[in-house]
Amino acid sequence: MITHPAALLLALACVAAGAAAFRVKYLPVPLWCYFIPTALSTAGVLPSESPLYGEMSRTLLPACLTLLLIGTDLPALAALGPRALIAMAAGALGIFAGGLATYPLAAARFPDLWKGWGCLAASWTGGSANMISVKEILGTPEELFSNLIIMDAMVAYTWMAFLIYISRYQETLDRYLKARPLEHVPVSEGRPAGTPGSRRGGVPAYAGLALGSLVIGRFFWTASGSLPEFEPAVNRFTWTVILATAVPLALSLTPARKLDGLGAGRTGNFLLCLLLTSIGARADLSALLHSPAFLALGFVWVAAHGIVLAAAGRIFRIPSAALAAASQANVGGPVSAPIVASVYDPRLAPLGLLLAILGGICGTYAGLIFSEICRASGNLIKF
Repeated sequence: MITHPAALLLALACVAAGAAAFRVKYLPVPLWCYFIPTALSTAGVLPSESPLYGEMSRTLLPACLTLLLIGTDLPALAALGPRALIAMAAGALGIFAGGLATYPLAAARFPDLWKGWGCLAASWTGGSANMISVKEILGTPEELFSNLIIMDAMVAYTWMAFLIYISRYQETLDRYLKARPLEHVPVSEGRPAGTPGSRRGGVPAYAGLALGSLVIGRFFWTASGSLPEFEPAVNRFTWTVILATAVPLALSLTPARKLDGLGAGRTGNFLLCLLLTSIGARADLSALLHSPAFLALGFVWVAAHGIVLAAAGRIFRIPSAALAAASQANVGGPVSAPIVASVYDPRLAPLGLLLAILGGICGTYAGLIFSEICRASGNLIKF
């Protein structure tokens, strides 16, 4: 068994690098980064407990959040038309509605389900980084989180395929919605600026970004230690995430935003994958016995999201292309949202990207709010 912290870190880094390099066709990279260490831990190659894992969470989480958000184009977000923002808000409201509809169906079997549902709400309004943030803040049990990882990936990719499939009926959908063209929507004939991977720096740039973000991440963790805590949702991890969100957003209004062109987003994604390996190593494959039931609940959840989004589209006469972009920005993220938007209209890829970035900014807070709603509703059910 690999127990020395340096050797263990090297092994996890090799898993993350391998998954990112080979990009296995049939499953997303984060899923491999989580379940390969889970299998190795179950087989006795990696320890299920190590002080290194906690250190990685405390340092890598704020580091990757900083890198992923420092390139945010806040002026472009502010310039989005009201109906594009309504579509995004309706998508998030649909996630809340679907989560509340499914929560009572499994809450009795899993006492900490409110923590898990908060993680999923964070992921399906933002992304993986938001999901991990809520997990660490609330202390979601590993046996529950293992099922959530599968649920997140399988449901999100199935939903993406559904959105792409119904794009062939776009004209019919727009007639039903009585859609009017969106106002103030960024359009592009090619790859939208700021799309992950649109530019890159060399190895020295990546190394410098990683080292600098790790130092900053550790600083955020240290600084948050002096701030007041209000359990269960406001603790040291909460303040760390707040700092790692607010500071890079402020820096994105300065020349520091140019770091995104050197590879800040790519480096942040790799650190996120590395963090996932440490979380996966703590899990147990036996916890996956409940996955089919969780998947069923997940599909009911996103179906409710789709119904709310369609209703908002009809009320506000939002085109199906914007609804699909907002939906994938919620459930998918900044990589897949531009793809779905471009299937409906190649010029609207920037819309999908900007909406996904907005979700990434708000996702953690949405997940924490939703977890408290679930916890309160659980108490009412017991009463």
